[in-house]
Formats: sequence, structure tokens, C-alpha cells
Amino acid sequence: MSFDAPDVIPSRPGLILKPLPDDTSAKDPLCCLGGAPNLPADLDWPEAGGKPMHFFAQIDLGRLPRHDASGAALPDFPAQGTIFIFLGLQEWYDDHPPEVLYSPDAMFAHPERALPGTLANLLEDTESGHLLVDGGLSACGRMFRRQTVDVLPFASHRDGWSMTSDFGDTQMRELEQLLGRLEPLPDPHTPPEGVDAPWVKDLPARYHGTKLAKADLYWEDLFEWAKDTYMAQLSLVKDVYRRSGPQDIYPNDRPGVAEVEELWDDLNWTYNDYAFWWLYLQVYVFPGSDYPIDYRLRHFIEISQRCRGKVPKSVRRGFCSIFVDLEAASAAGETLTCQPLDTLPKAEISAQELADEAFGEFLSWMAPQRTGPEPERPHPKTWDDYVERSTMMPEIRRNRFGLSEPGIVPLQMFGYGYNLQNAAVEHIDDVLLLQLGDAFGTAIDFSGQGAVLQLWVSPEDLAAGRFYAVTATLECT
Repeated sequence: MSFDAPDVIPSRPGLILKPLPDDTSAKDPLCCLGGAPNLPADLDWPEAGGKPMHFFAQIDLGRLPRHDASGAALPDFPAQGTIFIFLGLQEWYDDHPPEVLYSPDAMFAHPERALPGTLANLLEDTESGHLLVDGGLSACGRMFRRQTVDVLPFASHRDGWSMTSDFGDTQMRELEQLLGRLEPLPDPHTPPEGVDAPWVKDLPARYHGTKLAKADLYWEDLFEWAKDTYMAQLSLVKDVYRRSGPQDIYPNDRPGVAEVEELWDDLNWTYNDYAFWWLYLQVYVFPGSDYPIDYRLRHFIEISQRCRGKVPKSVRRGFCSIFVDLEAASAAGETLTCQPLDTLPKAEISAQELADEAFGEFLSWMAPQRTGPEPERPHPKTWDDYVERSTMMPEIRRNRFGLSEPGIVPLQMFGYGYNLQNAAVEHIDDVLLLQLGDAFGTAIDFSGQGAVLQLWVSPEDLAAGRFYAVTATLECT
């Protein structure tokens, strides 16, 4: 398999299955979750280990969209019929893969099938009760609460395929446009007022409204800012090497990537002498020097790790000049040439990306910190509240892998699968029939365990309606 360069990887059309609250349920849905299935009498209720499986979803293929909003065609699937998806939840949730049944009839062509008498109570008699969301089960506890579903075409991107790529951000923007965003919470913990720092006027305009924790720039601040900004630049350079190397080599193994990672790690854990003293006076005395940004950053690291106290005005001017030069290059849409080692080829990185990184690091080291914990939304009081909140984009906040967040791993058909480990790469030539990760308004949450459950089928089997050939993968962090 060859790995394409990120800037030429196309999106894939997909479908998001968005569960609806009870008070807005569609009267004639294309897909239903939970409840009792409209299973034809000639189809046996599937079993796992001699025990009935739990019904999860039924989808009317004859009424699904065939194209996304841009007109791109979805994979070929039967022109009519219904698929029924059952989960093996009686034992540990990866002991028995899901089972998919197919009927050539429309979804509501048959009455609801009565539940098997031996079907286990999901909370009391199964090993997967910890995956379930309160309020998402029927009164008897043996089936999921019935939900109608809105089917939303979207452009799917390779989310999770590379922790350093921008595909996760692309996917987030796509989902934000499609699903909407929760209003931000009011913050009762107002940071303290900033102090007067006249020297900030020497920085570009977007810095002028910044609250500062202290009026003066200290050598310790300068060291941390220069180090983190240079590390951010190394990350951008590494991305260039990952994208531009031979396409038949995995991105992380392409020339230059390992060397830059070693530099990054070394800088992260140790203080380094870069031995660029011949540039010391240029950076220290002549802040308007046109030496490359990476040279100037490395010299600030070298100089500041040896000094303590307030930074002299002449050095501070050199510090400000980096921001000014970066902002000017960013506004002009320029690229910056970087060569972290003489043995590596030169890399062109975006001035705008580095300018944004420099601004972010400035705020990190110079702005006042929060005075209290980050506010949290109250726990939803009703099932409808839960569904509405879970199917909208959350506030952006950091977590381990960008997983376990509503909207990050939605209930999805077709498109690219979320690549938690390597299943999505291994099944790149297959079709993603269904993805279950975050609960996303449903009653079952795999991502709470750091897991993604995915169903795969070959394009040929999908087109021919051979759903018995579906395979499942379950990946955990």
C-alpha cells in the first residue's frame, strides 16, 4: 500500500446518523435505533454463544441518499431493502462481533418482532453494562430505547490517521458546520487584570489587547517562549518531511523525520548549547537582523538559559522583532526556509502557522492563568437534553487523543473510519458500513473505554447485498 501526501488525499462521502430527541422524532425515518426490530419472520434472531444478541439499528437502504452535498457518489449498495444490526453484549463486548442481517423488503414492511424470552437485561445480566448511558434503555431493560435518526451526508476526512496532520481539524470544521456548536459557558473565574507593559506596543496589533501577568519580560519567560516556539517550528518542519518524502514509505519513516524528532526530544528534555556564538552580537545588539528565524530562536534559547532577572531593552527589541517579522511574512503569505541540520534538505514552512504558534506560546508564558476550575455543563436532566447536547459539537478542550468527545467519532456510515490504531488503514479498500465510538446521542458509549467499533465490507459484497460477509474490528487505546 502506498501512502499519499496529505495535501492530495481526497475526502470520501459519508453519512452521519444523528439520533433525534423524542420531541422532534421524524414520522417516517430512514433509520431507527433500538426498540424492537421490524424483522421478517423468515430471518432468525441472531445468537452469540447460544444467547440472543441485542438489537441496535435498522436502516432502510432504499431510501438512503446516494450522494453527499457536493454530488460525490456514496459506495454502491442495494437499491432496496433493510439491514438489521445486532450487538453481542451478553459477555465482554469484544467476545462476539456484531451481526448484520439483510431483507430485500422496506424497513416497515413487517411488524415488530417480539423479543426472545431469554434476552438478557442489559444492565443486570450482561458484561457491557458499563458502556450504557442512563436513560437510554427501555422500561424492561432488555432493549435500547427506540430512537429515530436523521441521516446527514458529509465529506469524511482521515481523522486520527496522523496525530500531526491537520485532518482532525478539517473533520472538526466539517462536523461543526453540519451539527452546530454549543454556546460557550460563562466563566465565573475571571483572571486578574493585566498590568501596564508599554513595551507591548512594539509587538504586532493582535498582541496589544493581551492581558499580561507581569509588566516586565524575564529571562526565564524568554527561554520558555523561545524553546517552545522553536519546538513548534521543528514540528512544522517534520510535517514537511513526512509529506514530501518517497510515497512508497510510511510517512513517519521518510528521510529527515527521525532526525527532527531526535532534535525535538533533545530540546524538550535538556538544555542545549548550539554553539552559534558568532551570531550572538547580531541577535543581541542588532534586533533588526535579517538572519533566519530559526537561528534567532536558537540564540535566544542559548542566551536566556544562562541569564536571570529582567531582559535588557536591547534584547527585548530583538524578541519583539521576531514577532514583527513573522507577522509581516504571515500577512504576505510567505514561507520560511528552515534547515535544522546541515545533513537535511531545506524545508519550506508556512509563516502564518509559525506566527500563530509564536502568538500562542506568548499567551502561554506571559498571560495570567485562570483562577478557578474550568466550568462544566450540568448533567442533562432528561433524555432529550442528553440527545441534543451529545449530537452537537462540544467546546474545544484538550483530552488524551481527541477521543471521547461528542462529535469526534460520530455514528457514521461510509467515508473514512477513525484510525485509533490501524484498522482504518488496513481496511482502506473496504467500505465502512458502520462506526460506533462516542455515544453521540445513543445509549452505548464505546469511547468511554477508549474504543472504536467498526463494521467493514468489501465494495463488491456491499453492492451485491452480501451482508453476511461483514467483518468487525474493535480497537482500544
